[in-house]
Amino acid sequence: MAYLESTFVLLFFLAVISWFLKQVKNYLFWLYLWQLKNYHFGRFLAHFKTESGKRIISGWLLFFVFFVLASLHLMPLAVFYAVFILEGFVFLKNLFIGKLKRPEFTKKIIFLGFFSFAFLLFFSFDVFYNHLNSPFFTVSYLFLLELLAPLIVSFVVIVFQPLTIVLRNRIIKKATRKRKNLNNLLTVGITGSFGKSSVKEFLKTILSSDFKVAATEKNENSEMGVSEYILKKLNEEHEIFICEMGAYNRGGIKLLCSIAGPKIGIITGINNQHLATFGSQENIIKAKFELIDCLPEEGLAILNWDSEPVRGGFKKNISNLKYGVLDREDVWAEDVKIEKSKLSFRACFKNRDSVKIEAEAVGEQNVSNLLAAIAVARKLGMGLKDIASACRKIKPKSNLFSFKGIDILDFSYSSNPSGVLSHLDHLKHWSGKKVVVMPCLIELGTDSRVAHEEIGKKIAGVCDWAVITSKECLPAIKKQGGSVVFMNNPLKIREKIIKELSLGDVVLLEGRVPEKLINLLK
Repeated sequence: MAYLESTFVLLFFLAVISWFLKQVKNYLFWLYLWQLKNYHFGRFLAHFKTESGKRIISGWLLFFVFFVLASLHLMPLAVFYAVFILEGFVFLKNLFIGKLKRPEFTKKIIFLGFFSFAFLLFFSFDVFYNHLNSPFFTVSYLFLLELLAPLIVSFVVIVFQPLTIVLRNRIIKKATRKRKNLNNLLTVGITGSFGKSSVKEFLKTILSSDFKVAATEKNENSEMGVSEYILKKLNEEHEIFICEMGAYNRGGIKLLCSIAGPKIGIITGINNQHLATFGSQENIIKAKFELIDCLPEEGLAILNWDSEPVRGGFKKNISNLKYGVLDREDVWAEDVKIEKSKLSFRACFKNRDSVKIEAEAVGEQNVSNLLAAIAVARKLGMGLKDIASACRKIKPKSNLFSFKGIDILDFSYSSNPSGVLSHLDHLKHWSGKKVVVMPCLIELGTDSRVAHEEIGKKIAGVCDWAVITSKECLPAIKKQGGSVVFMNNPLKIREKIIKELSLGDVVLLEGRVPEKLINLLK
C-alpha cells in the first residue's frame, strides 16, 4: 500500500513538472505568434483562419474537454497525469530537435515574457500552495491554466500596448528629428505588394558606385524598423537613404513618409497581398499611393506601369517616370534573356538612349525590379555605362543551391501571388523534373480561392508534382489537376525529393516552408 502511495506521489510530481514544461512551451509559442504578426491584432486573429490556426483551436478544445472531465471527476487521475507527462516529453523532444517555436528575444519580448511568466508563476503557486490536498481540483485548475495561456499572454500584450505605443512614439520622434537635421540627404522610398526588397538591394548596389548610400536592412520596413535604422546607422556622410516601406493598414505608409521624408517614391506593383488586413483592394491601392501623396511638389514618382492597379491609382500631378516590360512609356526592356541564375536585357529610354544590362538575378520578375532601380539612377545623373557596370556587380542572396545534384530554388522568406507565379514560370529553364514545395498563401481574404486556383493551374502546367505543406486552400490548388500532395513533415518531404528526383531536376521552395526542411537540404 505504501509502495502504491509513493508511486502515485511520484507520478503526480512528474506530471506537475511536465505540465510546467508544457506551459513554458505554450507561453513561448504565444509570444512568438504575437511577434510574428508584428503585434497587429488583425493579423493575429487572421492566423486562426489558417490550417495551423485551426489545429490550435482543436487542441484548445481537447484540453477544454479534459478540464470538464477533471472538474466532474469523470476520469481517473492517473489518466490526467499521463496526459501531462506525455506533453512534457513532447516539449523535451521538440526542444532537442530544434522544433520548439519561440520568439526572437528582443527587449520588447523579454519585457512581455517577464510579465506573462509572472502570471503563470503566481497562479501555479496559488494552486500548489492552497489546493494541493485536493487532487481533482488541482488537476482541473491545471487544465484551466492551460486553456487560459493564450488569453494571459494576449492580455499582457494588449495591456502594455499603450506603454509600447508611448515608447514607440518617442523613438519615432527622435528619428524624425534626426532625419530632418540631415539636410543634404535624399530619401528614396520604396513600397508595393512585391519586389520591394529586391529593388532596394539593386538600387543600393547601383547607386553605391557614385554615392554614399544607406539602406534599411533585411525586411525591416515598419515604422520601428525604419526609425531604429535612422537612429543607429544614418549619419551626415550619407548622401542617399533608400527606405523600404511596408504596412498592413491605411496610414502606415504615410507615417513612414513623415519619418523618412522621401523625395523620390517607387511603387513596385500592387496585388491582393494582405487583403485580409486592408479589407479591400481599394484600400491597398490607396495605402500604397500614400507614398506618392506624401512626396513634395518637386518630388518624383517611379511607377510600375505594367501593374494595372498602379495605372488606375495614379492621380497626383507630379513628375513621374513609368517603367515596365510590357508597357513602353519612359523606361522599358527589350531583348530580354532569362537564364537559371542570371538575366540580360536592353534598357530603353524615351529619349532613345539604351544600354545592355546583365545581372546575376534569378527570375523574370527581376527585369522589372532592375528597371525601377535603373530609372532612379538615371534620374540622379548616373551615366548608362556606369549603370551597366554597376548592375554586373549585383550579387543577390544565394537563391540557387544544390542538394545531391538537384537544384534548389529558395524563395522561402515570404510569398504573394505574383511572386509565386513568376517563380513557377522560372522553372521552365530546367529540362529535368520540376517540383514546388510551398504552403497555401495567407491574408488574401476573399481573393484567396481565386488566387490559389490560378497557382494550381500554373503548377499543373509547369510542375511534375507539388508538395503543399498546409491545407487552407489545398482543394483550390488540386482542382486544377496536376500531381499535388499534402505533406508537412520535413523528413518525409526530403525522402520524397531524394527518391523521385535526380541530377538536373529542380525544386522550388516557395513561402514559409518548414525551416527544418531548408536546413536539411542545405
